[in-house]
Amino acid sequence: MRLLRFANGISVTTKFVAIYVSILTLSLVVTGFMLYVQATRSTTQQAQTVMEQNLLQTKYSIEEKIQLVENLAQMIAFDTRIQTFLGTVFMNEPFQLEDYRSTIFPILENIMRQNNAIHSARIYMANETIPELYDGFYHLSRIAGDDAYKPFMGDRKTQTAWSGLREEQTMTARFGVAGNDDVFAYDRKIFSSRYVNMAGLLEIEVKRDVLFEALKEPVSEGFGRVLVLDEQGRIVSNYEPALVKQNIADLGIGMLPQGRERSEIRKVGGERAIVISQPLDGIGLRLVGVYPIRHFNDKVTSSIKMMVLILFIALIVLSLLVYFVTTKLLSRMKLLLRAMKKVREGSLDVSVPVASNDEFSQMAISFNHMTGRIHELVEKVYKIEIMEKEAELRALESQINPHFLYNTLATISWAARKAEAPEIMQISNALAKFYRLVLNKGSSDSTIGGEIEMVKAYLQIQKFRFEDRFDVVYELDERTFGCRAAKNIVQPLVENALAHGIEPKRDHGTLIIKTGFEAGRPFIQVIDDGVGMSAERLAAISGGTFESSGSGYAIRNIRQRLAAYYGDGHRFELYSRQGIGTVVTVRMPQEEEEQGDANAADADRGR
Repeated sequence: MRLLRFANGISVTTKFVAIYVSILTLSLVVTGFMLYVQATRSTTQQAQTVMEQNLLQTKYSIEEKIQLVENLAQMIAFDTRIQTFLGTVFMNEPFQLEDYRSTIFPILENIMRQNNAIHSARIYMANETIPELYDGFYHLSRIAGDDAYKPFMGDRKTQTAWSGLREEQTMTARFGVAGNDDVFAYDRKIFSSRYVNMAGLLEIEVKRDVLFEALKEPVSEGFGRVLVLDEQGRIVSNYEPALVKQNIADLGIGMLPQGRERSEIRKVGGERAIVISQPLDGIGLRLVGVYPIRHFNDKVTSSIKMMVLILFIALIVLSLLVYFVTTKLLSRMKLLLRAMKKVREGSLDVSVPVASNDEFSQMAISFNHMTGRIHELVEKVYKIEIMEKEAELRALESQINPHFLYNTLATISWAARKAEAPEIMQISNALAKFYRLVLNKGSSDSTIGGEIEMVKAYLQIQKFRFEDRFDVVYELDERTFGCRAAKNIVQPLVENALAHGIEPKRDHGTLIIKTGFEAGRPFIQVIDDGVGMSAERLAAISGGTFESSGSGYAIRNIRQRLAAYYGDGHRFELYSRQGIGTVVTVRMPQEEEEQGDANAADADRGR
């Protein structure tokens, strides 16, 4: 609830900016996280593939040297000169010794000189008659009791074998300096061409540094370490001296499968790393690469950080832009609110400037239209109130005048009877009836029947005035008598017909008063056969431009009262021909429409 109250108290601009920043920040965080996960995953997969290729290159480089040693050993073991020499009984003849030193021994010497990968090469001879020649040819008896050679020499099926890491066993260094380098040895049995028994054993030593020279500057340097393990899982490569002879399990790598390739992601020392294992064929060793993933993801992390920084700057810029746009838009809304406040305080003469055609401008247009309409309605109500006050005053006056008029007319009628003057009595009675109908008890409306009765009383008086110079014909539909009508509409039309139609004729005239229905609508017609009107005068009266105080003024007054009473639901028709006469028709709405308009008018007056 406190949070809701706090939110309700924040400005709209702050809400807009806060919502925008929240949505954009959430989107950026989710998008950034997904991009980071996908980028690191993709980078890790690519790095794993690249490191596998790099480790394969290192493996192929080492295996090339292994294959070189094996090929050289095969070439020496199958050299017929050596095979013949080892199978010959040495008689210490001078020519044999010369051949031994100048032909047989240089075979090993030349091979070592031509191949820097070979540290030493020696042959252990089964033929005891041949004298030893140091750093090249030795008797087999020297190693017969060595446990390292017994399994290989006792197995007739095995002809070649690599021995594990050991110190060199040369008794005399190639250049006269003894050494204790770590080497790997390749042994191959030599058979004489004369008999099937083993004639000797060829042993070629390769220095560890030379065999693993590809580890000195690997392609993957800087991304991790490359190690060589023996079959017991001990590290035999020496480019990281602190790790030599340690077991791979001590590094937290775990067990690795023997004899097959393996590439996977493991935790090494609590850190995720790519671990790749490649067996070195024939030598019984394995090449293991350990590459921490962080080395590959550093650039991704750096790129992500840069991207986050750029997005953060973009977020700030966009937030300022949203703040500016929101403030700009809401300033127009605030202008509208200030105008509404003025209206609420009673000032209706207020308008909001319209600068464009967007939604705010549409609101401003609607507001201006609303205030203008309210202003018009207030003025109208104000005028109606003034008219009502005037009507009240007239009503107060009419409360006195009718009584005085009735009493006066009654006195005239009594005097006429006493003087035996029936005409005067009829005129006074007709006039009393006429004023009674005109006043209509102060009501603002009447009925068609009431209007006809009032006209009859009026014409009765006019008969005396015109000395029966006109006749009146009534064509009345009694069904119309109950229809409501605006008060005192027919009498001015009849007065106009007498004054401007029949009286100027100077001859006997006829007046027709007609009521009926047409298309369900009641109508009243006043027809005279008087002098009529010219087309110009008829157009002027119909258009409301006739300035005379005669018939034109009366017709305009009647039209205004009909419009006030019926609105657009009525029709006023005027037809005249000069020398023929005039027809005035008032068509009123249907009774239902009339009643509805009357109710609406009552409701407006009630408000």
